[in-house]
Amino acid sequence: MTEASLAELLAHEPPMLLLDTLVSVDAEGSCCELTVTEDMPFFDSRSGLPGWIGIELMAQTIAVWGGWQSKNEGRGVNLGLLLGSRKYESKVKGFAKDSRLTVDARKVIRDKNLGVFQCTISMGDAIVATAQVNTYLPCEDELNVILARQL
Repeated sequence: MTEASLAELLAHEPPMLLLDTLVSVDAEGSCCELTVTEDMPFFDSRSGLPGWIGIELMAQTIAVWGGWQSKNEGRGVNLGLLLGSRKYESKVKGFAKDSRLTVDARKVIRDKNLGVFQCTISMGDAIVATAQVNTYLPCEDELNVILARQL
């Protein structure tokens, strides 16, 4: 693994940068961790961080892998798109305050700009969420068109 920080590999900025630790990244995938805190976006004092946020945690972990790939190929870090997921399943309705989550994303397929990743979220030794996540990395021209439409 090339030494890098999350800030170098992700286009996200606080408060939407939900991950706090890069555990590993290589040609096959990435693994990140985070501790759930009450100052996180979407945190609810009664139910914690909603379980459905897991899909965003998975997407950010995939983005870490994408950023690492881009840096290794001599390109800058770009925005990627979450196209969707197959069968996101969470065994929990929410992630409690102070929970330490490990998010793992393993590449299943990468074909040019499309990627499919098998993802898990674990609390300790227990896997609490799974999904197969589909992503797209637009080329610079496509990204400029997308960003222009957002303005």
